[in-house]
Amino acid sequence: MSNIYRILKKTLCVTALLATILTAGCGGSGTSTTSGTVSVTPAALLASVTSAVSNPNIARSLGGWDWANFASNFGSMLTGITYTLDMQKITYQSLGADGLKHNMTGLLILPRAVSGVPILMYQHGTEPYRPYSPSQYLLHMGSPADYPEVMVAAIIAANGYAVAMADYEGMGDNTDPQPYVNGAVLARQVIDMLRASRDKIAEASSPCSWNNQLFLMGYSEGGYVTMTTTRELQLNHAAEFTVTAAASLSGPHDLSGTMRALMLSDNTSKAPYFLPFLLTGYNYSYGGIFSAASALAPPFNSTLPPLFTGSTTNTTSDKISEAMGMSFSPVTLIMPKSVLTTTFISKLATDTTTGSAYSFLRQNDSFRDPDPQKDGATWLPMVPVLMVHHQSDELVPYGNSQIAFNAFSSVGGKRHGGTGPGAELVKETFPLDFVTSLDPTKTYHLGAAFPELIRGWNWLKGFK
Repeated sequence: MSNIYRILKKTLCVTALLATILTAGCGGSGTSTTSGTVSVTPAALLASVTSAVSNPNIARSLGGWDWANFASNFGSMLTGITYTLDMQKITYQSLGADGLKHNMTGLLILPRAVSGVPILMYQHGTEPYRPYSPSQYLLHMGSPADYPEVMVAAIIAANGYAVAMADYEGMGDNTDPQPYVNGAVLARQVIDMLRASRDKIAEASSPCSWNNQLFLMGYSEGGYVTMTTTRELQLNHAAEFTVTAAASLSGPHDLSGTMRALMLSDNTSKAPYFLPFLLTGYNYSYGGIFSAASALAPPFNSTLPPLFTGSTTNTTSDKISEAMGMSFSPVTLIMPKSVLTTTFISKLATDTTTGSAYSFLRQNDSFRDPDPQKDGATWLPMVPVLMVHHQSDELVPYGNSQIAFNAFSSVGGKRHGGTGPGAELVKETFPLDFVTSLDPTKTYHLGAAFPELIRGWNWLKGFK
C-alpha cells in the first residue's frame, strides 16, 4: 500500500468518524445563507473536507498540506460542544503600502448562541493567488482543500472563538500589489480588520459578544505578521487593545539574515517563487533598487512581474516557480537567485548602507523596533508570545525563530512559563514520512503546518 493511499485512507476514516460525532452534537448538518452571511454546522464543514480530500486533483500548490494530520489532530479536539458558525466577508478601509486608503476585505467567523468569546486574529501564510484569499472561500465552499487555513480557523471558531482573517492588501477584493513581508504595513491592515470585526461583533444582530480577550496566531508569513501585529498593538495601540497571547509559527522573522542567506544560497529550492514575490512587494513599498529592471535578469524582468497580479491560474505559486525555470515533471529544481542580475546579487550580499536592499530587509525584521530612532533595536515583548518552528524547515529555516528568540532574550524578553510576558521558543523535531526529495509539493514547511497550528492553539487555549 503506497504512502499516499495510507494517508488518504486514514484521513477519510478519521474525518468520517468526526462528522458522525459532530452531527450528533449539533442536531444535524447543513448550510444556509442569510443577508450575506453563510451559516454552516461543523458537521457540514467536515463532510465537505472529507469529500474534497478524496479528490486526487487537489491543487499542486496546496498538495503539501497533510490532511491526515488535520483530521487526526484538529478533529480530535471537536468531541466537546461545538457551535454553528456564521461566516461573512468584511469590507473595511486601511492604508496601503503607498500610504493611501484602500478598501480591503477579510473573513469573519462567529460562533452562534454563545456570549463572551475571545477574538482570535488568524494571519494566513504566503499566497500569491487572489482566489485563495480567506474571504474568497465563501464563493468556493465546495473546494475546502483550497483553503486549509480557513478550515483551521473555522474549527477554532466552532469551539467558541470569534475568528477574523484579513486577506491583506493585494488579496480578496483588493487588486493592489501585495506588500509581501512588509511588517508595519501588514500589521496596520490586520489591526484595521480587528477594529472592523470588533464593531461587527458589537452590532445587535451579532450571534455572540466579545469578552475583551484578544489572541493572535499565524503560520509562515502569517507567523511573521502575527509577530509584527503583536509588536504594533503593544507599542502603539495599548490603550485600545490588550493582547492576551500570540502564537507566531514558523515565520520569516530574520529577513536580513537567515532569509537573505537563503536568497543568496547556491542551494536549489522547492518554492523559488518567494524571491520575486518579495521583490515585487518591496518594489511597491519602496521602489528603486527592487524594480524588475534593477533586480531581475532578462527575460525574467519582463516575464515574471505580470505573474504577481494574483488574478489568473497562471499566477499560482507553482506556475510562478515554473516560469522561473523549475519543473515538476520531470523534477528540476533551481536556485531562487538564478533569476537575479549579478549586480543585484552583489549588492544584496555586500551593501549594507541606508537605502540598500539589505537595509530594507533589516527594517522589516519582526524582532526589531520599527521606530527609525531606535536604529533597529529589539523590541521587548510585554505579552506572552509562543514561537514554534520545525528544525528541518527548508523554506523558512529554523534560524529565523532562533535569532528572533535570541534577540528577545538579550533584552530580557525570554518567557519563563506560566502566563507571564515574553517570548518562548519550541523547536519541533517530529518526522514527516511523506516528505521526499523527489516531490516538490512535499516539504517540511507545509507538512509541519497542521501540527504546529495545533500546538499553537492548545497553548492559546490555556489563556482563555
